[in-house]
Amino acid sequence: MRMELDGPVPGIPGADFRCVTELPEHLADGVTVGQYVQAKPGELLFEVPGICRYRVRDGLHIELAPAPNADPGAVMLFLNGSARGALIHQRGELPLHAATLVPPGGEGALAICGGSGAGKSTLATELSRRGWLLVADDTTRVTWGETHAVAWPSRDTIKLWRDACDANNLNVTALEPVMAAMDKFYLRVPATDRPVTLTAVSELVVDGGGLQDALSPAEKMSLLTRHTYRQAYVQPLGRTVDYVRLVSKVANSCRITQIHGARARPVNDLADSVEQSMR
Repeated sequence: MRMELDGPVPGIPGADFRCVTELPEHLADGVTVGQYVQAKPGELLFEVPGICRYRVRDGLHIELAPAPNADPGAVMLFLNGSARGALIHQRGELPLHAATLVPPGGEGALAICGGSGAGKSTLATELSRRGWLLVADDTTRVTWGETHAVAWPSRDTIKLWRDACDANNLNVTALEPVMAAMDKFYLRVPATDRPVTLTAVSELVVDGGGLQDALSPAEKMSLLTRHTYRQAYVQPLGRTVDYVRLVSKVANSCRITQIHGARARPVNDLADSVEQSMR
């Protein structure tokens, strides 16, 4: 992958990133959030050793200082992941750890959440084959319109592990690798280039079976919270009030369901459940 020196942040109009020669090792008055991460209202600094150091500022700018000989794919992966997620938090918005798609002929989008290995990307690929349009893979920026939640488009690719590529009869030699040290690849799929109303959220759950729709308001809030990307950034960035308010609005405005037995069920079966949940 060729590394861009500067450009727009996907799905966040007006936000940009740029390469710089160096960044500070410490953030003045910052709070330690985790290993190699410091934050304060309006600013977050983090490092991926051997890859890159990133500074995220004011919900508008990302600066990155790549390590010598860093893998460009890895630099861009963390730019579009942790750095972009921090930028969304700084704006008082919700980075939902979900693959989001729009059904054929539909106006409302569905966000598919789930733990690592639950099969979000594999399911998103199957839905794409059924005519669904991708809004965002992995992390979806969610904002609030006057009366509804809005999901913003980012890239037109889904990241798939090699075994998922094999299961979908995809030739990995024809796909772009995510990074050199990862057996994962970008699959380009049909996607929308406009913001869409987010009307539903489904969580893939490993145990049990079937579709569960009877979630309490507290359970809906909990589901959205555990699938917030880099939720630990919220408090040190000074965005707790904005975050809780937005999560509450999304929970109240979207149909939120759980699809159980994610790992045990064939992807076609899961896709059928998803389509059932959107009817």
